[in-house]
Amino acid sequence: MKYTSFKLLITGFIILVSSSALNAQAVDTVNSKINIIKINVPALFLKNISFQYERKLSRKNSFAIAFRFRPKSSMPFQSTIEKIIDQPNVRVDLFKVGNFGITPEYRFYLGKKGSPTGFYIAPFISYNHYQADIPIYYDGDNQQIKTGVFEGSTNSFTGGFQLGAQWKLNDKFYLDWWIVGPNYGTSKGDFVCTTPLSDDEQANMFFQLFKITEGMSPKIIKSFDVTANGASFKVDGPWGGIRAMGINIGYRF
Repeated sequence: MKYTSFKLLITGFIILVSSSALNAQAVDTVNSKINIIKINVPALFLKNISFQYERKLSRKNSFAIAFRFRPKSSMPFQSTIEKIIDQPNVRVDLFKVGNFGITPEYRFYLGKKGSPTGFYIAPFISYNHYQADIPIYYDGDNQQIKTGVFEGSTNSFTGGFQLGAQWKLNDKFYLDWWIVGPNYGTSKGDFVCTTPLSDDEQANMFFQLFKITEGMSPKIIKSFDVTANGASFKVDGPWGGIRAMGINIGYRF
């Protein structure tokens, strides 16, 4: 999926929200509290700060936008990630990652009560900027095992749909459960390891990067290069994920 596809997706999404906003005259902005600000509670335990703002547009529909920030730090669930990556030459224990993301969505509430209560389906688009330090083993001179740290960032653009449910706890507070939100798109990024490499070290680093590239599914490493001054690789390929199990506490105003 190319960036042009996402330009069309974003354009269509904006048209959908804009047309709905023009038809939102049924919402009484004077006598009704049409805004909710929320925080994702479980995300805090994973070092993520995640907020969402939702605004009611009509009796059945609303618009929401989420912001997420995670400072660069060690990975949670390292043993699980090691099994997923399945690359013994990648030092998951030393892996560090941080990110910033923006996710706008348009919600269709399905129940009789209407927005912002009940089950909903929400098409969304998402932009995420990831920063990472990726440590990789390679054989150094004199049979030493060395670690090269590849520093860089990746940008991803995805689109998908969210299934969720929101309940009114009292006049001011709401509970919003993100049940599942599959999404798919594209990514692009660069990572560089700056360190002097001998001829033998260059050969082994090349071999390690080749193994990682061939072992990935999907193959998101587009190319890599090794020189006497270090190594680098480029990320350019499909990107997917699941937005799920978010438990948000919201304040309506």
